[in-house]
Amino acid sequence: MRAFVLLASASRALAACSCAYYTLNATNTPNHAIFTESLETDFTQPNASLTWDSTPNFGWQAQAYNVTSTAARGPYGKTAEISNVVLNPQGLGLDLWVRSQPLEGMVPIAEVVTARTDILYGSFRAGMKTTGVNGTCGAFFFYHDDSQEIDVEVLSRQQFAGSDDHTVNLVLQSPASESARFDAAGTLGFTPYGVSFDPTSAFHEYRYDWLPGRVDMFTDGAWLHSFHDGVPDSPGAVHLIHWSNGDPGWSGGPPAEDAVLSVSYVKAYFNASGGASACSGDDGAARSLL
Repeated sequence: MRAFVLLASASRALAACSCAYYTLNATNTPNHAIFTESLETDFTQPNASLTWDSTPNFGWQAQAYNVTSTAARGPYGKTAEISNVVLNPQGLGLDLWVRSQPLEGMVPIAEVVTARTDILYGSFRAGMKTTGVNGTCGAFFFYHDDSQEIDVEVLSRQQFAGSDDHTVNLVLQSPASESARFDAAGTLGFTPYGVSFDPTSAFHEYRYDWLPGRVDMFTDGAWLHSFHDGVPDSPGAVHLIHWSNGDPGWSGGPPAEDAVLSVSYVKAYFNASGGASACSGDDGAARSLL
């Protein structure tokens, strides 16, 4: 069973309105888009707090659930705990903890999800500082189901402090990866990308622009890669997760000590499924998304 806690007061959210819309790329380019919804969350605000809310309209929900080792496809299962989602006391953002000690064969992890599940195409950006402790996976992703998923994943075992060897994994989970037992590595939806920065030493922006038939991936505003096969076409939610299940081929771990991934902000500009938006045509000021 899942339980939720809403990060309500930490969020600055703008709903669909008649006064704003968001343009991605120049309108004379084939990959331009107009979005009418936004969710901007600054987790570093000094007055941010975690509060319960059973009927959220905007914001984030911390997850509580158990996944067996069989379902997690690793030596360990995963147990998401609300207590592992913590606002940093120094105001550095939202901390997502993976604990070093398994509980009844499951590694304690952290995950937050948008309360909205009607997100259909958009531009999504997160400021993250990942852990330097070996044995975890940090991910910023869109999820509809196991065959429609867009992932930016950082494995701590692929980061080497003091060197130039750092990798960010760009992944589409698709029908092809589902057929391969959810292993995207042998499909067109998997690209490990070497980056010039250390993801564990500072905050960096991870971004994906999701359009019909296309996903463009970025770090710190620089384009990395575009996917055109297996692109999701159904609505869902945006997730942030920090996890481990001991799989030596992916997350590794569990970590030898408690490990933290910190999130400073999320900025999401998107359209919603299920109807026309209040923003249309020239009915308001346009905000260009760089």
